[in-house]
Amino acid sequence: MGEKSPIFEEFKEHSISEFFRKNRHMLGYSGKLRSMTTIIHELVTNALDACEEAEILPDIKVEIKKLGTDHYRVAVEDNGPGIPPEFVSKVFGKMLAGSKMHRFVQSRGQQGIGAAGVLLFAQITTGKPLKITTSTGDGEIHIMEVKMNIEKNEGDILSHKVEKGYWRGTRVEGEFKEVTYSRREQGPYEYLRRISLSTPHARITLVDPEETVVFERTVDKIPERPEEIKPHPYGLTPDELLYISRKTKAKKISTMLVKELSRVTPNKVKELEDYILRDKILERYRGSALWDLILKCYLKVNIKRYLKKFSQYLDKKELEEVKEIINALPESLSQLKAYYLKYLIMEYLIDKLSEEKLKEIKRHFKKKPENFIDFAERNYLSASTMEELKKKLRDITRKPKEFVEALKDKGMLSERELEELREEIRRLLDKPSKEMKWEDAELIVRALQDMEFIAPSTTGLRPIGAENIEKSLKTLKPQFVKAITRKPKTYKGGIPFAVEVGLAYGGNAGRESDNTRKMEIMRFANHVPLLFDASGCGITSAVKSINWRRYGLKNEEDIPLTVFVNLVSTHIPYTSAGKQAIACSSEENEEIYNEIRQSLMICARELEKYLSKIRREREEEKKRKYILKYATIFAEGLANITNRPKEEIEKKIIELLN
Repeated sequence: MGEKSPIFEEFKEHSISEFFRKNRHMLGYSGKLRSMTTIIHELVTNALDACEEAEILPDIKVEIKKLGTDHYRVAVEDNGPGIPPEFVSKVFGKMLAGSKMHRFVQSRGQQGIGAAGVLLFAQITTGKPLKITTSTGDGEIHIMEVKMNIEKNEGDILSHKVEKGYWRGTRVEGEFKEVTYSRREQGPYEYLRRISLSTPHARITLVDPEETVVFERTVDKIPERPEEIKPHPYGLTPDELLYISRKTKAKKISTMLVKELSRVTPNKVKELEDYILRDKILERYRGSALWDLILKCYLKVNIKRYLKKFSQYLDKKELEEVKEIINALPESLSQLKAYYLKYLIMEYLIDKLSEEKLKEIKRHFKKKPENFIDFAERNYLSASTMEELKKKLRDITRKPKEFVEALKDKGMLSERELEELREEIRRLLDKPSKEMKWEDAELIVRALQDMEFIAPSTTGLRPIGAENIEKSLKTLKPQFVKAITRKPKTYKGGIPFAVEVGLAYGGNAGRESDNTRKMEIMRFANHVPLLFDASGCGITSAVKSINWRRYGLKNEEDIPLTVFVNLVSTHIPYTSAGKQAIACSSEENEEIYNEIRQSLMICARELEKYLSKIRREREEEKKRKYILKYATIFAEGLANITNRPKEEIEKKIIELLN
């Protein structure tokens, strides 16, 4: 036996609480103002979620009192359902404990570290516990002091008093150092102002060192509570399906698909058998002498024709890569679709643009599909055109039954071979769920994603609504306002999401800077304002990727424009535990990124119509004034010719112009 390496002598496990104690910036506690806003954010969002789940109109009170230099007492009180005393230590003292992370339902919080993070920050900056006052309305009010056992990642109750009284809700109070308060753009005041815009049914009172401010509710109806939903087949990953197979109570894989996935019915499972059959036939013949014939039966689109047609624009590397992708079908179908979309857009641009313009943009044709598509969308494609081109991707392959019939007609597939493959597929879908292998999951997921399913259910999502967004933006007294709520879609893992966008132009829209108005981007995730990490956020990137000049805005920065973007989802892909930026781009969670861009372009087209109308009216007014300027001279000349009174002629000219 050799000696144990010295490197392992200090090896030991660490709790999640210890990790965040040393990396508190990951929770948003970096910088004095940001730390204060993070405290307010975590406690207010928890309060709003609790009230809404209990179907109670939220009445939130936030108190901020200065105790010394960078030393404040903060209290957040709500009228929610209260916390049973036995759960207080878990809610505030244990990281990654909660009721949200494992559920497919929209909520403001989702990781189970927000409230515990507030306690941890209080503890490491002042050494003091949080004071929790809570009651479920049963006549007992519990007053508890909670500290966190960092090594064990557990909450310790230091004191627990019970008083009699009929009150319901929760009050969280604590002292914090290394924080500060101001009414700057990224402070608690602006945070609460924005969250009141996205939560019109809440009444929020802020008592700060300066004064008391009340953000009154403008809606007296509680939004319908989102329901927990199942994963959607589109975007489902093999890993996710394997995880479901280990947790499900369904005995067979076929039963599991119906029970655990949304939009999958027994009839869809029968259809799935056909799609798996198609893929298995392709796998059997891939690399054989019959491969080219098989491909002609499989693909409805002749990709090689596009390669030949656009050979002058493409480099050799791309030509070889596409050929390799074709030879790797069906696994590479998603990659082939990306190139097919690129070629459809190229075809559209070549037909539409002049030779001179094509020479200018020729170099862009050699870009990777995602980069080229981003360039084309930004500069040449409307949202509706892009939607039409994307619809064609569904027709890139033949339906399984057409494919099989084509093979049978060519004598390339016998009934005996066909029945053997069908029996193999039936055995796969009858296999016990717990015995599913990675290869099985890959095969099923790939087939599911090539099938047609209706959009995911909206019951798990609760958008603000275009009408409510427009009402909120009208408080800026703009000249123009437009908002839309898009239909739900999915991103990786079958996670449903919806994008809401609003534009407000003129008036008090935009942010004030040096006595001018500049573009203001208001980012929200599940109705919660995102005030920090703007430069690293996919929402910011999507907004800045729009060519605003196309929509009549000459200067993209110095314009009185407020851009409102709200992403709602059962799981928001934050860039970090601080939950201040969204991870999406043309290469990551591109479904979200593209939806934001499409929504912005739809609203921007309406803005362009408004601005064009204003410009026309100004030009007409300018012409009218010009003619009026010479109306007297014209009337005098006409009076001399017609022998009619000058005043009468001048009056008629003015009437015509008005």
